[in-house]
Amino acid sequence: MHLARLVSISRAEEIPEQFRGFVNFQANMEGHEVSEKEKVAMLVIEGTSCYVPVFLDRMKRIEDLELRLAEQQAEMPQDVRSLLEKNVS
Repeated sequence: MHLARLVSISRAEEIPEQFRGFVNFQANMEGHEVSEKEKVAMLVIEGTSCYVPVFLDRMKRIEDLELRLAEQQAEMPQDVRSLLEKNVS
């Protein structure tokens, strides 16, 4: 199992250009149009170049993210989980 580490939590308008493709791809997969003011967490799967954007304003349950990560054979350490829980709307 790989660890998913937190890279950043920011508004969509502040996401660095190098991560925008990941954000747009995930939004498209979810059928979601990203608002520039929306909070987005960026996770990286350790040992890979796989970035996982998380739309915090839309997240209802942290368990849904854990299931999504498990599909990629990854899990969040407790410190990352706690930080995300504090930022979920």
